[in-house]
Amino acid sequence: MATLMDTLRGLLTPDLVSQASTVLGESQGNVSRGLSSALPAILAGLLAKSGDSGIMRQIMDLLMDRSIDPGTARNPGDLMGAGGLAKSPLVDLGARFVSTVFGTQTGAVASTVATDAGLKPSSGSTLLGLAAPLVMSVLGDKVRREGLNATGLASLLSSERDSITREAPAGLASLFGLGTAARTAVRDEYAEPARRAGSWLGPAVLAALVAAAGLWAFSHRQPTQSALAPDERTASRSLTDLPDLGTFKHTLPSSYQLSAPANGIEKQVVLFVEDTGKPVDPPTWFNFDRLLFETGSARLKPESTEQLRNVAEILKAYPKVKVKIGGYTDTTGDADANLKLSQDRATSVMNQLVILGVAADRLSAEGYGQQYPVADNATDAGRQQNRRIAMRVTEK
Repeated sequence: MATLMDTLRGLLTPDLVSQASTVLGESQGNVSRGLSSALPAILAGLLAKSGDSGIMRQIMDLLMDRSIDPGTARNPGDLMGAGGLAKSPLVDLGARFVSTVFGTQTGAVASTVATDAGLKPSSGSTLLGLAAPLVMSVLGDKVRREGLNATGLASLLSSERDSITREAPAGLASLFGLGTAARTAVRDEYAEPARRAGSWLGPAVLAALVAAAGLWAFSHRQPTQSALAPDERTASRSLTDLPDLGTFKHTLPSSYQLSAPANGIEKQVVLFVEDTGKPVDPPTWFNFDRLLFETGSARLKPESTEQLRNVAEILKAYPKVKVKIGGYTDTTGDADANLKLSQDRATSVMNQLVILGVAADRLSAEGYGQQYPVADNATDAGRQQNRRIAMRVTEK
């Protein structure tokens, strides 16, 4: 089931990040990281206040305000003005929300968000104000749909404590009295593997066996042909015919414990990157297999989070690797509209990888629309195959 953070990440659209980047004069990568810090920071502040019945009643009053509309909150024009945050009831409500949650700690939280993302100090406050309506739209919708009262909202926040503190900037958990920041703990968990040999030896051996089997299959497969953009040759090798070994488990150089379906993009990319005998070449693309978008939109569904996080961890574990994201559609509808949709979806995936910690200068995105189909557009199954997001390693 999707967590609050999964849902909130889905609201960080390319348009929102781009507009905020332009207004703030900051890079899109840093703005993405700033927003991905501001969202859990607000939830962490709420979690810290969940035991204060008076504060929680104030929060509930704000969440029930008629200005909150999930559709409106997703429109960048309603949140960002020419010089900063827009002047609107929704933004004003967000400012009251931030003040209620953080009180005298607002400045410290904004500074932490800015530092965590490499932003100017002033940008941290703006991003908190931008993130607040998004948080309010998600929580307000949850409160209304599930009939939650202040106690129910507090229980919801408590049930998601781990995911909230794991995503929040390092230091905020301690600031709010929630204990050591979990995001730091995740990095440190495998810092000294020699002292934990008994705990990781079994998984490591299993990962090695699975990887060895995958490498054998990888080296013995017969490449299949797939259409590709003309500037990257006409033949593309699809690496989806690896034998099904159940689950692919692999310990990355960063010590991240990767676990994914055996025939997923994660396994294909890891084997390709780690095999020094496999050169980088334009025809070799890897199809994402667990990404879902809202119909006719570039907005990723929460179910996409697991695969995006895995791919981000792979890229972070191999810092020399650079990739290109390609977007494709079927032939249904207007060709120009399809080209734009494919570009927006490719960019959305790229932005999510940046949000998850991959440096923006290692990524690029291009939409090809309904060009270069890999299957027959005359059938439902073929059209489904042609609607895809693929990734190509450009450096390793």
